[in-house]
Amino acid sequence: MRITAGELHGRVLQSVKDKNVRPTSSKTREALFNILGSVENFKVLDLYAGTGSVGFEAISRGASSVCMVDISGKLLHTIKETAEKWHIAERVICFKNDVLRFAMQALQSPEKYDLIFADPPFTENYPDLRICLPMLNEGGYAVFEMPARNTPQWANEAVKIRNYGEASLAIFQCTLCSHLSPAPSVSSVQC
Repeated sequence: MRITAGELHGRVLQSVKDKNVRPTSSKTREALFNILGSVENFKVLDLYAGTGSVGFEAISRGASSVCMVDISGKLLHTIKETAEKWHIAERVICFKNDVLRFAMQALQSPEKYDLIFADPPFTENYPDLRICLPMLNEGGYAVFEMPARNTPQWANEAVKIRNYGEASLAIFQCTLCSHLSPAPSVSSVQC
């Protein structure tokens, strides 16, 4: 799996031998960043980080920092190794935690993000990720990758849903915008 654009373009992520990890495809990552437009100087939160492909893609495209959260210490170790190898370790923060527990704790923090991306396992009990929306900066985006065949009912609240094969991207945007322009293909919602 390669980084598709930016300063890290063409670099290859380490493959992970874990059947529970379903990395976001290059096609879906490229579509995500085309929808968002520029992520220059964004603070990014990558939930269910897995291989870190979305977080690394954001860094490559100009994000100032990315916080990657995953329950697997092994995956986070691989992410840290990659960040060090690519000389971007100062821009990558890793947290080993259950994502919903992390989100509950983060709601008590003043930390806000310009982009929140989550790609949980595609199971029957797909988590309600709207809990993350209060962590958005004004004008920020939350994008949740979910199974195209079985999107949760709450995904209807998204301002846009785009399908890419087996996956869909549900896109939310905070409307309290004062410093970011909405991407041309994304409407706004109150968060």
